[in-house]
Amino acid sequence: MEILIIDDEPLVAKTLGRLLKPHSVRIIEPSASALETVCEGPYDLIFCDLMMPGVSGQELYTSVCEKKPEVAKQFVFITGGAFSGSCEEFLAQNSVRVLYKPFDRNALQEIVEAAALAAAARNSADE
Repeated sequence: MEILIIDDEPLVAKTLGRLLKPHSVRIIEPSASALETVCEGPYDLIFCDLMMPGVSGQELYTSVCEKKPEVAKQFVFITGGAFSGSCEEFLAQNSVRVLYKPFDRNALQEIVEAAALAAAARNSADE
């Protein structure tokens, strides 16, 4: 699978990337160009830190929903669990997947397996 990781903490991103081997993993830092990278895809999964300086995961997701809504379902937010009021509201209003730090291998495996099944279904529908 093609997986994108967006996180402002390089150690967290690299750790998650190692856990996702043997998949094809691309890691980027949050920036104004992250939206462009996400929309260029295709990615089977997009792991995005929820709270980042500059462009937050919430802002990036909102922009993706406006520009390329079919990509939004690929998002999985990663967080340490410390939420601001706006983050709690965002998670409550959107049916998004969340992976908590420190990463639980079983939860990560479930997310990857579900994405693999969805990707297989998309590919057979395209044929």
